[in-house]
Amino acid sequence: MSRHLRAAVLTVAALLICGYAAAQTPSADELVAKNLAARGGEDKLKTLNSMKLTGSVNVQGMDMPLVVLTKRPNKMKQEMSMQGQKVVQAFDGQTVWGVNPMMGSTSPQAIEGPAADALKTQSIFDGPLVGYKERGDTLEVVGPADVEGTKTWKLKLTRKDGKAMHIFLDADTGLDKQWTATMDQNGMSMEIDTVMTEYQATDGILVARSMRSLMGGQQVAAVKFATVEFNLPIDDSEFAMPK
Repeated sequence: MSRHLRAAVLTVAALLICGYAAAQTPSADELVAKNLAARGGEDKLKTLNSMKLTGSVNVQGMDMPLVVLTKRPNKMKQEMSMQGQKVVQAFDGQTVWGVNPMMGSTSPQAIEGPAADALKTQSIFDGPLVGYKERGDTLEVVGPADVEGTKTWKLKLTRKDGKAMHIFLDADTGLDKQWTATMDQNGMSMEIDTVMTEYQATDGILVARSMRSLMGGQQVAAVKFATVEFNLPIDDSEFAMPK
């Protein structure tokens, strides 16, 4: 085979391989659609207006009762009991606030910075993938990735303010497997992973019953939800910071 013919054959082979790889990589919107279908379907998800999760959180070997309330479009309240006192984090759609007696704060205080950004993302009722274009965010497929032995597709979601997070979707099921965000605090950059497992159906909607938070690869908290309830009447005042 001549040198020129050999080069031509190699070029065609390379193009075919690139074309095959591109054909195997789903688009961001295809992955979002698969995620919605896996969770129960877009139409069914739209019928939900509120959710109550009841369970426990384990931090440094201590199990504490946990209740999480969420309400469309972006309200959330997390309340756990620690040593007879309540630790609260909430977002009313405008203000992130909290009460943490363990840190010497017995009255509600506004929360700002990375912790507030993280809670705002968690508060998006349908999840950060839904409606990202309407919010002015961008979403791109980074490529395949492995999360604890599970094949996933890694997505990069960049908010309109420039801050980004990575979302890993199970390649087979389409369900969320891990969220990864970078938190800058006190001049240090920390990567925080939230790994989601043990999905169970409630009223036809799949919800992760187990979540683990890792910082630098080390587990810092583990959450287990025993019950999931939808469309309970929750007044907006539940999320507002007390005066």
